[in-house]
Amino acid sequence: MARNKTVDCYRTFFLTEPGRRVLADLLLEAKFFEYTKTPEEQAVENFVKTILTKTGSYNVKNIDGYVLNLMGLPMINIE
Repeated sequence: MARNKTVDCYRTFFLTEPGRRVLADLLLEAKFFEYTKTPEEQAVENFVKTILTKTGSYNVKNIDGYVLNLMGLPMINIE
């Protein structure tokens, strides 16, 4: 099955240096790495998940890659 052209456009953009910076900013603004509490925060986080899904990589089928990449990141002590 051919990939969706939208996925190709998202990947093309977010694989560039400016695109990665924009994506990182979106993740931080959406509190992607925090626990969301309100329905509004959850809606924003879900919107960012939609953007990630449109990159073609945010999918449970890629869980092995996510786990491998996460465990390769430096450990940060939280207090």
